[in-house]
Amino acid sequence: MKYDIVIIGGNPSGGSAAAAAREIYKDKKVLVIRKEEKSLIPCGIPYVFGTLEDVDNDVKSIQPAKNSGIDFLIDEVQKIVPDEKRLELKTSEDVNYEKLIVATGSTPVVPPIEGSTLKGVISIGKEIDYIKSIHAFLKEGKDVVVIGAGFIGVEMSNEMVKLGAKVTLIEAMDTILPLAFDEDVIAAPAQVLSSHGVEIRVNTKVSKIEGNDGKVSGVRLDSGELITADRVIMATGYRPNVSLAQEAGLSIGSSGGIITDEYLRTNYDGIFAVGDCVEHRDFFTRKQSRLMLASTGASEARIAGMNLYDLRVVRQTKGSIAIFSTSLDDISMGAAGLTEKSALAEGFQVVIGQNKGVDHHPACLPDTKEQMVKLIFSKCAGVILGAQIVGGPSTGEMINILGLAIQKHMTVSELAIMQYGTQPLLTAGPGNYPIVLAAMNALGKIENFKM
Repeated sequence: MKYDIVIIGGNPSGGSAAAAAREIYKDKKVLVIRKEEKSLIPCGIPYVFGTLEDVDNDVKSIQPAKNSGIDFLIDEVQKIVPDEKRLELKTSEDVNYEKLIVATGSTPVVPPIEGSTLKGVISIGKEIDYIKSIHAFLKEGKDVVVIGAGFIGVEMSNEMVKLGAKVTLIEAMDTILPLAFDEDVIAAPAQVLSSHGVEIRVNTKVSKIEGNDGKVSGVRLDSGELITADRVIMATGYRPNVSLAQEAGLSIGSSGGIITDEYLRTNYDGIFAVGDCVEHRDFFTRKQSRLMLASTGASEARIAGMNLYDLRVVRQTKGSIAIFSTSLDDISMGAAGLTEKSALAEGFQVVIGQNKGVDHHPACLPDTKEQMVKLIFSKCAGVILGAQIVGGPSTGEMINILGLAIQKHMTVSELAIMQYGTQPLLTAGPGNYPIVLAAMNALGKIENFKM
């Protein structure tokens, strides 16, 4: 078989790359090769155990992509032969390509903790067959310990208490969601999670997972305390899935991802890589970033898909701004860019702008939520470095506004005078828009700042 453009992997990154390539290069034949006929929406996986109830409710249809002219092949690539621009497959004939995009994703990290192989210790993989295999078993858990309070750990904890389980969430750092939020911002969501029934243990490390007859029975902490458990969820992160790329000779970085340039090109002509399998770099520091987000991968995928045959300087990635949002039902959180803590650690001089208010006007309207916005600016230039929001459902789109502001290096004065639309049921009031008021708060702190 011969195709102009081939994508390995049908996850959000692979799918977005295929869609972008199809849109820009309409005369090219596009093929997506993936292992599963059906694939899960990765961000929805925690919710299949509670809110969604069934795994099949989190399946994304490939029919719209097929309707647009993208071909799919359900098979497994076993070897990339770059010099011949050829792929060897498990059951199908070889596929030749002009341009190749590697989107092989990531796999869960299981720390080398004694007892991690006991029955009942579960990691959150992304394959539909695997999630189906653990679905009923995990839902039957009565005493659940979740190790790792990143967004998967927090979301899984919140879903498990809905099923009536006793849940303990353990985090080695000093807050939940420590890489995305400062302690002063995450305090309210942590309190909400606790009120739902999750016992949160921060600054806590696990020394051993204990068991009886091959089954997990508890988690032993460094302090010596034993927490009873019949299920342990390892939410300790993911590593790039690069075995295929590595065997083909693609360059791998120190954090384990495929090295690409700003156009997502690898060291082999005609081969691009996107998503979790890529070596990401921070937008501001250019240091390696281990944060893996579907939204970041989809952005990279569009860049790769548009740059396959011709380069334009406007189509390039300048690094990850680490933007994401999540919800605990009655409170939502969003973050982008550097936290205050990380900015200070990198040597930035910063000014903080904050605002607390509500997300409707007047505040007596139904479903009104308290809303807090924290903005981090560089002191000298007044450029926005990061943003954090806690509030209601509008949080998700508000953080997207601030994500664009970060990408465009907007200043505190530009945000202070931004124009915006308001509506009583959708936003804060005309004179109380929280992004603007937080920017005004910061502006007042910057000495001799020139408008």
